Amino acid sequence: MGGLFKNPPFGRETVVLIAVTFIKIFFMIETLLHSATCQKPTLENSIHYMAHTFSFLATGKETDGAYTLIHCFFRKNFFPPPHLHKYEDESFYILEGVFNFQAGEKKITAGAGELVVLPKNVPHSFNLVTDTAKALLLITPAGLETIFKEFGRPAQTLDLPPIPDILPNGGMYQQMNKRLIELGQVWMPEI
Repeated sequence: MGGLFKNPPFGRETVVLIAVTFIKIFFMIETLLHSATCQKPTLENSIHYMAHTFSFLATGKETDGAYTLIHCFFRKNFFPPPHLHKYEDESFYILEGVFNFQAGEKKITAGAGELVVLPKNVPHSFNLVTDTAKALLLITPAGLETIFKEFGRPAQTLDLPPIPDILPNGGMYQQMNKRLIELGQVWMPEI
């Protein structure tokens, strides 16, 4: 075991991020086991946010603020500009499709079965290579999910919603931007 961590082929920082993510997942599973819940995407726990469908499998309310786990059904080209989060780590476990991530100086292309960890305070952006994709999004600690609920609408289907004719209008965009800044999101000019 010591050999892997003495000179890891992918850098000590990556080893630490992987270890922290697995510890978070362990505690997430531990919490779910103690609360004896079972969730899957349903209309009752799902919203349409922009051009995506998000199903909330666990939120801060159920996890005492420890984490949020969202089943995400994404559509290409409907993602935020480069940004960072002051308070949350985001981890994407990809179920279907292929993503392009930019995290700081790193460019990552990831597909089904891969985990991408985006630590807090690291500028990042992402989009899809494929037209659609599905992923589990783990946000630790919880809180950021409130933006999706505040500006989403109840899901009418577990499939993707129709493509919006326009992006949020000026007033709605300003409200979203204000709320994101309150939640600790920082917009980046470019990464």
